[in-house]
Amino acid sequence: MSDYEALLHFNKRAVSAEMIQYLASSTASIIQIKKSNNMIDIALPAPPLTQFIQGLISHSNVQTPTLMATTVYLTKLRSIIPGNVYGIETTRHRIFLGCLILAAKTLNDSSPLNKHWASYTDGLLHIREVNTIERELLEYFDWNVTITTNELITCLTPFLQPIKEQFLRQKRQDYLLFNAPVQGQLREYINSTSKVGPESHSRSSSSLSLPSLASTATLSTVDSRRSRMAYNHIFSIDEMDESSPNKLKSTKYAPYKSPVSDKENFAVDFGRSVPPKYSVDVAKTRPIMLDRTTKRTPKKAVKSSNWHSIFS
Repeated sequence: MSDYEALLHFNKRAVSAEMIQYLASSTASIIQIKKSNNMIDIALPAPPLTQFIQGLISHSNVQTPTLMATTVYLTKLRSIIPGNVYGIETTRHRIFLGCLILAAKTLNDSSPLNKHWASYTDGLLHIREVNTIERELLEYFDWNVTITTNELITCLTPFLQPIKEQFLRQKRQDYLLFNAPVQGQLREYINSTSKVGPESHSRSSSSLSLPSLASTATLSTVDSRRSRMAYNHIFSIDEMDESSPNKLKSTKYAPYKSPVSDKENFAVDFGRSVPPKYSVDVAKTRPIMLDRTTKRTPKKAVKSSNWHSIFS
């Protein structure tokens, strides 16, 4: 990811407390403040710079691109104002407000007026003071308020670098997810991740959590092995002799018979041959229905009753 793409991603983010703290520290590094013994300043102290910036953001509803563009003006002021100059208690508040007004008027077609910015300060500054601050900053910049992309990238490097690192990390994880490395590359990746330290190691970032990296046998290879074993087992069965139906070349396999019940062939499934219960010659036997000499008698004859003698 290039710096320009990271800048575009950064501009889409919402204003965070980290941005406000960065702006406050950048403003505080421009000029030093000398404590005042004025009774008015002691009785009515100025709010903290972080709280003042947060109030301006909430009142003006300024977005990230306009807000963070003030860092370019703050950086220019740091190189313009001498280091031996001291300001009053509200000097830093005035500097940040003037830079924010210039950024809003430069980057937006429509921006709040100075009377609105004066009301956003919650009574800290008046409209005349706001107008004076804007004119002084324009004189400092020699009326050159242009902001270039390179200046934004240079001033916002602390925010753009984590975005680029996160993008590269995500891209690397996606590559490893869909492209399983060879054994040498996997060992090199594991060694590189183990050098980071045990604190940064997590279950989600571990390469062993990926099924394609942790094992070489996947579901498809297991199915292929099973099908290959079944294929070899089928061709290892001996063929039957067609001339004699009762004799087999091997006792390991017997054709399935269809008796009245499956108890006779229960052991055949487990590789054991069961002798027949009756030795019957198929050629000499005849169906029972055609044998007239046989008489079908029940095992127990039904006794006849003389119930008709009751009515005689």
